[in-house]
Amino acid sequence: MERERKKRIRVAYVIGGLPFGGVENWLFDLCSRLADDPDIEARVINVSGTGVKAQEFRQAGFSIVDCGHSTKALKTSNLATLRRTRAHLRRMQPDLVHTLQFSGDYFGRLARLGLGIPAITHIRNIKSERKLRRWVINKVLSLFTDLYLSVSKAAVATIEREQNLAGRPVRVLYNAVEPAKLAVEPYDLKQLLGAKGRVVVGVGRLVEQKNFDKLIRAMAFVVRAEPDTSLVILGDGPERERLERLVGELGLGGQVFLAGYVPNQEVPRYLRAAHILAMPSDYEGLPVTHVEALFCGLPAVISEHVPSIEIAPDCSLVCTTQPQSIAEKLLELLGDDARHAVMSENALQTAQDYTMERYVERLKTVYRELLG
Repeated sequence: MERERKKRIRVAYVIGGLPFGGVENWLFDLCSRLADDPDIEARVINVSGTGVKAQEFRQAGFSIVDCGHSTKALKTSNLATLRRTRAHLRRMQPDLVHTLQFSGDYFGRLARLGLGIPAITHIRNIKSERKLRRWVINKVLSLFTDLYLSVSKAAVATIEREQNLAGRPVRVLYNAVEPAKLAVEPYDLKQLLGAKGRVVVGVGRLVEQKNFDKLIRAMAFVVRAEPDTSLVILGDGPERERLERLVGELGLGGQVFLAGYVPNQEVPRYLRAAHILAMPSDYEGLPVTHVEALFCGLPAVISEHVPSIEIAPDCSLVCTTQPQSIAEKLLELLGDDARHAVMSENALQTAQDYTMERYVERLKTVYRELLG
Protein backbone atom coordinates (compact mmCIF):
# COMPACT_ATOMS: atom_id res chain seq x y z
CA MET A 1 0.00 0.00 0.00
CA GLU A 2 2.83 2.39 0.88
CA ARG A 3 4.56 1.61 -2.40
CA GLU A 4 1.37 2.41 -4.35
CA ARG A 5 0.93 5.70 -2.49
CA LYS A 6 4.43 6.85 -3.40
CA LYS A 7 3.75 6.34 -7.10
CA ARG A 8 1.18 9.16 -7.03
CA ILE A 9 2.25 12.62 -8.12
CA ARG A 10 1.96 14.85 -5.09
CA VAL A 11 0.87 18.35 -6.07
CA ALA A 12 0.70 21.40 -3.82
CA TYR A 13 -1.81 23.91 -5.18
CA VAL A 14 -0.77 27.29 -3.76
CA ILE A 15 -3.49 29.94 -3.98
CA GLY A 16 -3.72 33.43 -2.50
CA GLY A 17 -7.22 32.97 -1.05
CA LEU A 18 -10.52 31.20 -1.59
CA PRO A 19 -13.22 33.83 -2.22
CA PHE A 20 -16.17 33.28 -4.55
CA GLY A 21 -14.86 33.12 -8.11
CA GLY A 22 -14.02 31.06 -11.16
CA VAL A 23 -10.54 29.93 -10.12
CA GLU A 24 -11.85 28.81 -6.73
CA ASN A 25 -14.72 26.87 -8.33
CA TRP A 26 -12.30 25.29 -10.80
CA LEU A 27 -9.96 24.23 -7.99
CA PHE A 28 -12.88 22.78 -6.02
CA ASP A 29 -14.00 20.71 -9.02
CA LEU A 30 -10.42 19.61 -9.68
CA CYS A 31 -9.90 18.51 -6.08
CA SER A 32 -13.21 16.64 -6.21
CA ARG A 33 -12.06 14.73 -9.29
CA LEU A 34 -8.61 14.04 -7.77
CA ALA A 35 -9.98 12.83 -4.42
CA ASP A 36 -9.98 9.21 -5.59
CA ASP A 37 -7.52 9.54 -8.43
CA PRO A 38 -4.81 6.84 -8.42
CA ASP A 39 -2.18 9.10 -10.02
CA ILE A 40 -2.36 12.48 -8.26
CA GLU A 41 -2.49 13.43 -4.59
CA ALA A 42 -3.71 17.02 -4.22
CA ARG A 43 -2.98 19.40 -1.33
CA VAL A 44 -4.12 23.03 -1.12
CA ILE A 45 -2.14 25.83 0.54
CA ASN A 46 -4.33 28.88 1.19
CA VAL A 47 -1.78 31.68 1.59
CA SER A 48 -4.09 34.21 3.29
CA GLY A 49 -6.25 31.61 5.04
CA THR A 50 -9.29 33.64 3.97
CA GLY A 51 -12.25 33.20 1.62
CA VAL A 52 -15.87 32.15 1.86
CA LYS A 53 -15.12 28.97 -0.07
CA ALA A 54 -12.44 27.74 2.35
CA GLN A 55 -15.13 26.14 4.51
CA GLU A 56 -16.57 24.37 1.47
CA PHE A 57 -13.16 22.86 0.77
CA ARG A 58 -12.89 21.59 4.34
CA GLN A 59 -16.44 20.26 4.42
CA ALA A 60 -15.66 18.29 1.27
CA GLY A 61 -12.71 16.68 3.07
CA PHE A 62 -9.97 18.21 0.94
CA SER A 63 -6.46 18.57 2.36
CA ILE A 64 -6.05 22.31 2.97
CA VAL A 65 -3.70 24.35 5.17
CA ASP A 66 -3.56 28.09 5.90
CA CYS A 67 -0.47 30.28 5.97
CA GLY A 68 -2.25 33.28 7.49
CA HIS A 69 -5.53 34.47 8.94
CA SER A 70 -6.14 37.71 7.01
CA THR A 71 -5.30 39.40 3.75
CA LYS A 72 -2.33 41.04 5.52
CA ALA A 73 -0.55 37.75 4.94
CA LEU A 74 -0.57 38.51 1.21
CA LYS A 75 1.80 41.49 1.41
CA THR A 76 4.90 40.67 -0.60
CA SER A 77 7.05 41.97 2.26
CA ASN A 78 5.52 39.49 4.72
CA LEU A 79 8.44 37.16 5.44
CA ALA A 80 6.38 35.21 7.97
CA THR A 81 4.03 34.14 5.18
CA LEU A 82 6.98 33.03 3.08
CA ARG A 83 8.40 31.01 5.96
CA ARG A 84 5.06 29.32 6.65
CA THR A 85 4.55 28.49 2.98
CA ARG A 86 8.02 26.98 2.84
CA ALA A 87 7.39 25.01 6.04
CA HIS A 88 4.21 23.54 4.56
CA LEU A 89 6.07 22.55 1.41
CA ARG A 90 8.80 20.87 3.46
CA ARG A 91 6.20 18.92 5.38
CA MET A 92 4.15 17.95 2.31
CA GLN A 93 7.18 17.10 0.17
CA PRO A 94 5.25 17.57 -3.10
CA ASP A 95 6.62 16.51 -6.45
CA LEU A 96 5.62 19.87 -7.89
CA VAL A 97 4.05 23.20 -6.94
CA HIS A 98 1.11 24.51 -8.97
CA THR A 99 0.51 28.21 -8.22
CA LEU A 100 -2.65 30.31 -8.68
CA GLN A 101 -3.43 34.04 -8.31
CA PHE A 102 -0.69 36.66 -7.91
CA SER A 103 -0.07 35.93 -4.22
CA GLY A 104 -0.03 32.19 -4.76
CA ASP A 105 2.34 32.67 -7.69
CA TYR A 106 4.61 34.91 -5.61
CA PHE A 107 4.87 32.94 -2.38
CA GLY A 108 4.61 29.53 -4.05
CA ARG A 109 7.53 30.10 -6.39
CA LEU A 110 9.76 31.71 -3.79
CA ALA A 111 9.00 29.14 -1.07
CA ARG A 112 10.07 26.19 -3.21
CA LEU A 113 13.51 27.63 -4.03
CA GLY A 114 16.25 25.28 -2.90
CA LEU A 115 13.80 22.43 -2.26
CA GLY A 116 14.18 20.86 -5.69
CA ILE A 117 10.47 21.19 -6.46
CA PRO A 118 9.43 22.27 -9.99
CA ALA A 119 6.91 25.11 -10.24
CA ILE A 120 3.97 25.53 -12.61
CA THR A 121 2.40 29.00 -12.68
CA HIS A 122 -1.19 29.03 -13.91
CA ILE A 123 -2.26 32.32 -15.50
CA ARG A 124 -6.02 32.61 -15.63
CA ASN A 125 -6.85 36.06 -17.00
CA ILE A 126 -5.77 38.59 -19.60
CA LYS A 127 -5.60 41.56 -17.26
CA SER A 128 -2.61 43.82 -17.75
CA GLU A 129 -0.80 44.50 -14.50
CA ARG A 130 -1.09 48.18 -13.61
CA LYS A 131 1.18 48.11 -10.59
CA LEU A 132 4.81 48.53 -11.63
CA ARG A 133 6.07 46.57 -8.62
CA ARG A 134 3.96 43.54 -9.46
CA TRP A 135 4.93 43.80 -13.13
CA VAL A 136 8.61 43.66 -12.17
CA ILE A 137 8.01 40.79 -9.72
CA ASN A 138 6.25 38.76 -12.40
CA LYS A 139 9.13 39.31 -14.80
CA VAL A 140 11.77 38.30 -12.26
CA LEU A 141 9.85 35.27 -10.98
CA SER A 142 9.74 33.82 -14.49
CA LEU A 143 13.35 32.85 -13.75
CA PHE A 144 12.02 30.57 -10.99
CA THR A 145 9.21 29.08 -13.11
CA ASP A 146 9.50 25.77 -14.92
CA LEU A 147 6.28 25.98 -16.92
CA TYR A 148 3.38 28.36 -17.49
CA LEU A 149 -0.16 27.06 -17.90
CA SER A 150 -2.68 29.31 -19.62
CA VAL A 151 -6.47 29.01 -19.81
CA SER A 152 -6.69 30.53 -23.28
CA LYS A 153 -4.64 31.72 -26.23
CA ALA A 154 -5.49 35.27 -25.25
CA ALA A 155 -3.90 34.68 -21.85
CA VAL A 156 -0.75 33.36 -23.54
CA ALA A 157 -0.28 36.79 -25.08
CA THR A 158 -0.44 38.33 -21.59
CA ILE A 159 2.13 35.85 -20.28
CA GLU A 160 4.58 36.55 -23.08
CA ARG A 161 4.10 40.31 -22.89
CA GLU A 162 4.18 40.81 -19.14
CA GLN A 163 5.75 37.81 -17.44
CA ASN A 164 7.86 35.38 -19.42
CA LEU A 165 11.21 37.18 -19.32
CA ALA A 166 13.00 33.82 -18.99
CA GLY A 167 11.31 32.33 -22.06
CA ARG A 168 9.79 29.36 -20.23
CA PRO A 169 7.44 26.97 -22.08
CA VAL A 170 3.73 27.85 -22.10
CA ARG A 171 0.88 25.37 -22.49
CA VAL A 172 -2.81 26.15 -23.08
CA LEU A 173 -5.26 24.08 -21.08
CA TYR A 174 -8.83 25.30 -21.41
CA ASN A 175 -10.96 25.20 -18.27
CA ALA A 176 -13.33 22.33 -17.61
CA VAL A 177 -16.06 21.40 -15.14
CA GLU A 178 -17.56 18.31 -13.52
CA PRO A 179 -20.73 17.39 -15.47
CA ALA A 180 -22.19 15.44 -12.54
CA LYS A 181 -22.69 18.60 -10.48
CA LEU A 182 -24.60 20.17 -13.37
CA ALA A 183 -27.14 17.34 -13.59
CA VAL A 184 -29.62 19.12 -11.30
CA GLU A 185 -33.15 20.40 -11.42
CA PRO A 186 -33.56 24.13 -12.12
CA TYR A 187 -34.76 26.49 -9.45
CA ASP A 188 -38.15 28.13 -9.79
CA LEU A 189 -36.76 31.67 -9.91
CA LYS A 190 -40.22 33.21 -9.79
CA GLN A 191 -40.92 31.51 -6.48
CA LEU A 192 -37.39 31.94 -5.16
CA LEU A 193 -36.76 35.57 -6.11
CA GLY A 194 -39.83 36.92 -7.84
CA ALA A 195 -38.18 36.85 -11.27
CA LYS A 196 -40.61 36.69 -14.16
CA GLY A 197 -40.45 35.53 -17.75
CA ARG A 198 -37.18 34.60 -19.40
CA VAL A 199 -34.15 35.11 -17.18
CA VAL A 200 -30.76 36.54 -18.07
CA VAL A 201 -28.16 35.42 -15.53
CA GLY A 202 -24.81 36.97 -14.59
CA VAL A 203 -22.34 35.23 -12.29
CA GLY A 204 -19.23 36.59 -10.57
CA ARG A 205 -17.81 38.77 -7.86
CA LEU A 206 -19.40 42.19 -7.74
CA VAL A 207 -16.34 44.13 -8.85
CA GLU A 208 -15.83 46.78 -11.53
CA GLN A 209 -14.16 44.35 -13.92
CA LYS A 210 -17.41 42.40 -14.39
CA ASN A 211 -19.38 45.45 -15.66
CA PHE A 212 -22.56 44.37 -13.90
CA ASP A 213 -23.54 48.04 -13.73
CA LYS A 214 -23.52 48.16 -17.53
CA LEU A 215 -25.49 44.93 -17.67
CA ILE A 216 -28.12 46.47 -15.41
CA ARG A 217 -28.24 49.58 -17.60
CA ALA A 218 -28.62 47.29 -20.63
CA MET A 219 -31.66 45.73 -18.97
CA ALA A 220 -33.33 49.13 -18.98
CA PHE A 221 -33.25 48.92 -22.79
CA VAL A 222 -34.20 45.24 -22.88
CA VAL A 223 -37.36 45.49 -20.79
CA ARG A 224 -38.77 48.20 -23.03
CA ALA A 225 -38.75 45.75 -25.94
CA GLU A 226 -39.21 42.52 -23.96
CA PRO A 227 -41.08 43.40 -20.74
CA ASP A 228 -41.37 39.76 -19.69
CA THR A 229 -37.63 39.47 -18.96
CA SER A 230 -35.62 39.46 -15.71
CA LEU A 231 -31.96 39.67 -14.75
CA VAL A 232 -30.49 37.64 -11.87
CA ILE A 233 -26.93 38.33 -10.74
CA LEU A 234 -25.18 35.78 -8.50
CA GLY A 235 -22.27 36.93 -6.38
CA ASP A 236 -21.16 39.39 -3.77
CA GLY A 237 -18.46 42.02 -3.47
CA PRO A 238 -17.62 45.70 -2.97
CA GLU A 239 -19.89 46.90 -5.78
CA ARG A 240 -23.08 45.51 -4.26
CA GLU A 241 -24.42 48.67 -2.65
CA ARG A 242 -23.76 50.73 -5.77
CA LEU A 243 -25.50 48.15 -7.93
CA GLU A 244 -28.51 48.05 -5.61
CA ARG A 245 -28.80 51.83 -5.82
CA LEU A 246 -28.58 51.68 -9.61
CA VAL A 247 -31.41 49.14 -9.77
CA GLY A 248 -33.57 51.52 -7.74
CA GLU A 249 -32.62 54.58 -9.79
CA LEU A 250 -33.56 52.81 -13.04
CA GLY A 251 -36.84 51.52 -11.61
CA LEU A 252 -35.88 47.90 -12.23
CA GLY A 253 -36.64 46.59 -8.76
CA GLY A 254 -39.12 44.01 -10.07
CA GLN A 255 -36.88 42.76 -12.84
CA VAL A 256 -33.28 42.86 -11.62
CA PHE A 257 -32.32 40.70 -8.65
CA LEU A 258 -28.99 40.63 -6.79
CA ALA A 259 -29.10 37.15 -5.27
CA GLY A 260 -25.82 37.46 -3.34
CA TYR A 261 -23.24 34.76 -2.78
CA VAL A 262 -24.39 31.33 -3.96
CA PRO A 263 -22.52 28.13 -3.00
CA ASN A 264 -20.77 26.39 -5.88
CA GLN A 265 -23.17 23.45 -5.93
CA GLU A 266 -26.22 25.72 -6.29
CA VAL A 267 -25.06 27.82 -9.25
CA PRO A 268 -26.06 25.14 -11.82
CA ARG A 269 -29.66 25.34 -10.61
CA TYR A 270 -29.74 29.00 -11.57
CA LEU A 271 -28.07 28.30 -14.92
CA ARG A 272 -30.61 25.57 -15.67
CA ALA A 273 -33.42 28.05 -15.01
CA ALA A 274 -31.95 30.80 -17.18
CA HIS A 275 -32.40 31.67 -20.84
CA ILE A 276 -29.10 33.51 -21.49
CA LEU A 277 -25.77 33.90 -19.70
CA ALA A 278 -24.44 37.49 -19.81
CA MET A 279 -20.76 38.22 -19.26
CA PRO A 280 -19.78 41.76 -20.39
CA SER A 281 -16.45 41.82 -18.50
CA ASP A 282 -13.48 44.09 -19.13
CA TYR A 283 -11.22 41.04 -18.90
CA GLU A 284 -11.39 37.34 -18.15
CA GLY A 285 -9.17 34.34 -18.75
CA LEU A 286 -11.64 31.69 -19.75
CA PRO A 287 -14.63 31.80 -17.40
CA VAL A 288 -15.55 28.56 -15.66
CA THR A 289 -19.12 29.85 -15.50
CA HIS A 290 -19.29 29.93 -19.28
CA VAL A 291 -18.12 26.30 -19.45
CA GLU A 292 -20.81 25.38 -16.92
CA ALA A 293 -23.35 27.22 -19.05
CA LEU A 294 -22.37 25.11 -22.06
CA PHE A 295 -23.33 21.96 -20.18
CA CYS A 296 -26.68 23.56 -19.37
CA GLY A 297 -27.32 24.37 -23.04
CA LEU A 298 -27.22 28.06 -22.25
CA PRO A 299 -26.29 30.52 -25.04
CA ALA A 300 -24.18 33.46 -23.92
CA VAL A 301 -23.69 37.13 -24.60
CA ILE A 302 -20.06 37.93 -23.86
CA SER A 303 -17.89 40.98 -24.33
CA GLU A 304 -15.08 41.15 -26.85
CA HIS A 305 -12.67 40.74 -23.92
CA VAL A 306 -13.93 37.30 -22.87
CA PRO A 307 -11.67 34.64 -24.47
CA SER A 308 -14.16 31.77 -24.19
CA ILE A 309 -15.09 32.73 -27.75
CA GLU A 310 -12.06 30.55 -28.58
CA ILE A 311 -13.99 27.42 -27.62
CA ALA A 312 -17.62 28.53 -27.95
CA PRO A 313 -18.01 30.62 -31.12
CA ASP A 314 -21.19 28.83 -32.23
CA CYS A 315 -23.07 29.43 -28.99
CA SER A 316 -22.02 32.97 -28.09
CA LEU A 317 -22.81 36.47 -29.28
CA VAL A 318 -20.10 39.08 -28.82
CA CYS A 319 -20.85 42.62 -27.63
CA THR A 320 -18.81 45.62 -26.57
CA THR A 321 -18.87 46.73 -22.94
CA GLN A 322 -21.40 49.47 -23.66
CA PRO A 323 -24.98 49.02 -22.35
CA GLN A 324 -26.54 49.61 -25.78
CA SER A 325 -24.42 46.89 -27.39
CA ILE A 326 -25.10 44.45 -24.54
CA ALA A 327 -28.83 45.10 -24.88
CA GLU A 328 -28.78 44.62 -28.66
CA LYS A 329 -27.20 41.16 -28.36
CA LEU A 330 -29.55 40.11 -25.58
CA LEU A 331 -32.52 41.18 -27.68
CA GLU A 332 -31.20 39.24 -30.68
CA LEU A 333 -31.51 36.04 -28.67
CA LEU A 334 -34.69 36.98 -26.83
CA GLY A 335 -36.39 37.76 -30.12
CA ASP A 336 -35.34 34.68 -32.09
CA ASP A 337 -36.39 31.36 -30.54
CA ALA A 338 -35.08 29.32 -33.48
CA ARG A 339 -31.61 30.85 -33.21
CA HIS A 340 -31.63 30.36 -29.47
CA ALA A 341 -32.48 26.68 -29.93
CA VAL A 342 -29.62 26.14 -32.41
CA MET A 343 -27.12 27.89 -30.12
CA SER A 344 -28.37 25.86 -27.18
CA GLU A 345 -27.72 22.61 -29.05
CA ASN A 346 -24.28 23.88 -30.12
CA ALA A 347 -23.49 24.60 -26.47
CA LEU A 348 -24.35 21.06 -25.42
CA GLN A 349 -22.17 19.60 -28.17
CA THR A 350 -19.24 21.90 -27.40
CA ALA A 351 -19.38 21.04 -23.70
CA GLN A 352 -18.46 17.40 -24.23
CA ASP A 353 -14.79 18.23 -24.77
CA TYR A 354 -14.51 20.19 -21.52
CA THR A 355 -15.31 17.64 -18.83
CA MET A 356 -13.12 17.50 -15.75
CA GLU A 357 -12.34 13.87 -16.56
CA ARG A 358 -10.73 14.84 -19.87
CA TYR A 359 -9.10 17.85 -18.26
CA VAL A 360 -7.39 15.75 -15.60
CA GLU A 361 -5.95 13.39 -18.22
CA ARG A 362 -4.50 16.38 -20.07
CA LEU A 363 -3.18 17.83 -16.84
CA LYS A 364 -1.51 14.54 -15.95
CA THR A 365 0.28 14.64 -19.28
CA VAL A 366 1.59 18.13 -18.46
CA TYR A 367 2.75 17.00 -15.02
CA ARG A 368 4.44 13.86 -16.34
CA GLU A 369 6.26 15.76 -19.07
CA LEU A 370 7.52 18.29 -16.54
CA LEU A 371 8.66 15.60 -14.11
CA GLY A 372 10.20 13.50 -16.85
